[in-house]
Amino acid sequence: MKNSLGQRMKIQMGLESEEERKKRIALEKKDQQKAIEYFDRINSLTEEKPKYVDIPLEWFKKELWVEGKNYFSSMNRYFEIDDENKLFLDIICRYFTNDKDFEKITNGELRKGLLIYGGCGTGKSSIFDIIQAISSKHNIKQIHFKNTSVHTVVTEFNKESKAYGNGGEFIIEKYSKGTVHFDDLGTEKQVQAWGIKEELFDRILQVRYNNYKATGKKTFVTTNLSLDKLEKRYSPQVKSRLYEMFNFIPLVGNDRRF
Repeated sequence: MKNSLGQRMKIQMGLESEEERKKRIALEKKDQQKAIEYFDRINSLTEEKPKYVDIPLEWFKKELWVEGKNYFSSMNRYFEIDDENKLFLDIICRYFTNDKDFEKITNGELRKGLLIYGGCGTGKSSIFDIIQAISSKHNIKQIHFKNTSVHTVVTEFNKESKAYGNGGEFIIEKYSKGTVHFDDLGTEKQVQAWGIKEELFDRILQVRYNNYKATGKKTFVTTNLSLDKLEKRYSPQVKSRLYEMFNFIPLVGNDRRF
């Protein structure tokens, strides 16, 4: 509270009335409380970790190599980088470090999600497990995502639909939020809701598309199906939206599990 020159003189000379004094003290307390609240708010903000951090590309590549080796050694296998996957791994590193060259190399967009397609055992699913390990190890929230299989989602949907007779609406809502990686898209069974068989991921992808448009939340997908087969599996609406939601990244090669 700012006092005028006349008011300050009255205070110094002890000439303010009791009513003026009480009013002044009340206003000063109010101003002090505002100041305390302001600095409490500033203090809480400075203690928060930044939500977004710059991730150096070369550092991320090194971490991918380290965590990749750890990941495959736990299964008594080797993490191999060769002519079949080195360009793919470079693209993935550029994507998750928000490197602008990703867009030049792939003719894609960093704002979109990823749809990775290719044969069985080429390492499509593994790369997302490794990215998750890096995110958890270094607490890099901007590259964190929920990791699940389409078969898990279908099982949860059927279980809830049967238990509560609600058409599995909670599961639709659960997997429509946040950034999610769905593994094995296109291999899931149809579900039955309200006595009608349907493609569950037709619904989920359409809801996620709406959320992507509203909030920018990305979707990651891995599939063994070709793009042609994937498009035929779902409705024309989903086919159109796939191109708006995803960067299509192939991963070629032989089955590395053998």
